[in-house]
Amino acid sequence: MKNFNLILLLLITSLCYSQTRSPSDDLMNFEPGQLIVKFKDDYRANITYDSKGVGTTQLDLNAVLGIKAELKTSKVMFFEESVKLSVARKEAQDIRLKMSSANGATTNNGFKEPEITTLKNIFKLEFENKDENVFGLIEKIKSNPNVEYVEPNYIYSINDYEIASEITYDDPLYKPNNELGLATPDDPLYSTQSNIVSTNIDDVWTDYNTGDGTQVIAIIDTGVDYTHPDLEANIWINTAEQNGVEGFDDDGNGFIDDIRGWDFINNDNAPLDDNMHGTHVAGIIGAVGNNDKGIAGAAWNVKIMPVKVFQSNGSATSVNIALGVDYARIAGATIQNYSFGGYAESFTAKTAYENAYANNAALLVAASGNDSKSIGPCLRCRPMYPAAYTYILGIEDGEKGYDNFDQDGPLFSGYSDYLNYELKAVGTLVTSTVPDGGYRALSGTSMAAPLVAGAMALYLE
Repeated sequence: MKNFNLILLLLITSLCYSQTRSPSDDLMNFEPGQLIVKFKDDYRANITYDSKGVGTTQLDLNAVLGIKAELKTSKVMFFEESVKLSVARKEAQDIRLKMSSANGATTNNGFKEPEITTLKNIFKLEFENKDENVFGLIEKIKSNPNVEYVEPNYIYSINDYEIASEITYDDPLYKPNNELGLATPDDPLYSTQSNIVSTNIDDVWTDYNTGDGTQVIAIIDTGVDYTHPDLEANIWINTAEQNGVEGFDDDGNGFIDDIRGWDFINNDNAPLDDNMHGTHVAGIIGAVGNNDKGIAGAAWNVKIMPVKVFQSNGSATSVNIALGVDYARIAGATIQNYSFGGYAESFTAKTAYENAYANNAALLVAASGNDSKSIGPCLRCRPMYPAAYTYILGIEDGEKGYDNFDQDGPLFSGYSDYLNYELKAVGTLVTSTVPDGGYRALSGTSMAAPLVAGAMALYLE
């Protein structure tokens, strides 16, 4: 009991505090010497795709774009199948809008449906000189009539959460006697999980279900310790690759041996967590419940798909985020969790979110951020992306007042494109898994979002 009381003391003691940032800082935070360029859909970029759907072009992009900066590399960003799906979605919108116009239909409450952007003709450019004047290049490139948009490769962060306890491990933990029914699992740290009780998820366990394993939740984050004893049984497995030939892309999705997801930082099939953020998020969603270990996730039986796009320092580029989101869509994730955000809006990442939502019928969940800013619109307000998008569930904490918030509620928006945060969940002093078999309490909307993602898994099952 002595060890357990010590754990409780640590859980209510804050060890370090989140770092707030200015919205203008996010607009200046990008990879030096890199740009993302999208040519218009009707521009012939001479892209050819190999048998795996990887695109290349023989275009002289310096000449086409009219720039003198020497290119180090140019890469076609998305797979052929992803491009085709996005183009088909765009064509369907064009037909729908033409039919509505011909029938004299008007938009609802003056809302104009946003024009769909496709994944076609999108290139990542990297220049030899990292000190290139990116903004000068943007001004030059965007004047090209064949270019739809050009943007920096923005950098996003997960470093605005609060560490609220030391790391504990399973061996010395107090083991309660489970005689109170299903709603009180035998996981030793369950009594510290006020986030479960305050959102009545324990009632769902008792009255409905604890998860049947049909939902696949992609964690777009710093990776996941898929060897953690409280997570291992719930890690998504790509059986085509697991049962296939080593070193061969058995399922033809463009990724070799992606048995447990993909690492876009090291470009390999081992998306392990070298930070702790992603593993913590994973435990909130789907730590195995009632297994006499650590904690219980919101869904006891769910498939967790690790997609590593953040480096160990907690930063990720919009390119890697977009590729990770599209990978999760290709791999069949039914829910995607984004416990990150930024004030800079990447059109490339946005298009990836849109296509994940539309083409896989996926439910998308994102953290609203921890800077105490209103979504607006107002002079000092700013929306946090991607949580602000209408097709993504934006999650506030709502307990401590540090979270970014929606001042006019989830049903009204002063923005023409209806930017909103929709839900609140507990994100303060949340105990969950961390790498190497440990447990730790963290605070932030990064912890509130996965609680909703796990709850949605129960709802959808």
